[in-house]
Amino acid sequence: MHAVGVEVPARRARLAPCSIALVLVGTLLQRIALPLGSDQVPLGIPLLLGITALGVWTGEFRVTDRKLRALVVFIGTATVCTLLQVATGSTPSLLSLGLLFCIYPLVALTADIGRAGVAAVEEVFLRLMTVAALVSVGQLAVQYAGVPYEDHLLRVVPESLLLVGYNTGDPITYGDPLYRSNAVLFLEPSFISLFLGIAVALALFRRRSWLMVTVLLAGMIPPLAGSGFVVLAPALVVLALGRDRARLFAAVPAVVLAVLLALATPLGDLYLERSFEASNPNTSSSARLVQPYGALLPPTFEDYTTTLIGHGAGTADDYLIDVGLIDVTAPLVPKVLYEYGLVGAVGILALLVVFLAVEVRRRPWTVGIFLLFLYVNASFLQSTLVFITLFWISLMPPTDEPGDVQPEDLVHVPGREPTPARVG
Repeated sequence: MHAVGVEVPARRARLAPCSIALVLVGTLLQRIALPLGSDQVPLGIPLLLGITALGVWTGEFRVTDRKLRALVVFIGTATVCTLLQVATGSTPSLLSLGLLFCIYPLVALTADIGRAGVAAVEEVFLRLMTVAALVSVGQLAVQYAGVPYEDHLLRVVPESLLLVGYNTGDPITYGDPLYRSNAVLFLEPSFISLFLGIAVALALFRRRSWLMVTVLLAGMIPPLAGSGFVVLAPALVVLALGRDRARLFAAVPAVVLAVLLALATPLGDLYLERSFEASNPNTSSSARLVQPYGALLPPTFEDYTTTLIGHGAGTADDYLIDVGLIDVTAPLVPKVLYEYGLVGAVGILALLVVFLAVEVRRRPWTVGIFLLFLYVNASFLQSTLVFITLFWISLMPPTDEPGDVQPEDLVHVPGREPTPARVG
């Protein structure tokens, strides 16, 4: 006897419209901003909130008790620390606290879609990133052909609507006429590298063609950034240690291509130089990976009050500017400790680590995203990085091969062929 399903959920499981919309907005609109007084708000934030609310309303996204408890503890810790800071005379940034409320709701949600729905989302993302990889390669190739670098997005979007504070157009070396690729739509070269690294890891775990893997990996080279490789390398280790290590053969043509590009262009030497940048205090790698800890941790423990509840939301960045470290970023760990103290270390930092680690165990290809979020990038309130982390690690339900639908996963709708059931 067949189980009886409902047509609308079955169709939603196949199409996953809100999940796909999140991917498109989070990827394509990350450089667009709305003016807010003297500040800016990324356009993606209200759009992602609206799509998320629509997904909850339609049933595509559902709140789970375990995840909701995690979100309540997370938000509650930040709120209590802020109230105590105000009571002791500090002036935390309510805008920063509000941003935290806006970009972390995905923590409480799971996409209630089937294997076919997951497959549809992944297909859209992989196709989108394949095009982005081709644009990335073309962006550098035309410069080698003599065409000067240009930010083509300025042709269609007013400069006042573009997010500031990012190295969108960044020479491959200081004073060099060649610019690193950002595939036009990505905030920085490091962002296109990150997204492509996720795409390569996903493509390998889903047994995509060697051609797709090669194109995606080729697109990671012109940005001259390590974010994508930080995401990809742990995934490759997990794959190599598993029973499906043969999937790694799909990456062989791409590795050969990378070696040829390294030998034929200056990119090979530049990548080698950048791999040791963290030891040089005058480099961006040091400003992201080393200096924030030395700058923010000592004042975190300067007295009992700040040690316990921190200096307040948004104060880490202000402190770095005040002490003249304008180019130094505030990564997750030192930022949370400085702004929310030891209370935040438990209720925010430790909670995030445990929450994401549990989810990664069910999605081993995302282990690199987890590591990058915790250490490599200033990601606590960077909406694009928070989104891409929570989307793939937590929101998307873990599945086996999306195309490998088992008979027990099918829902029968009278008068229709069996369709994939929901998983979650």
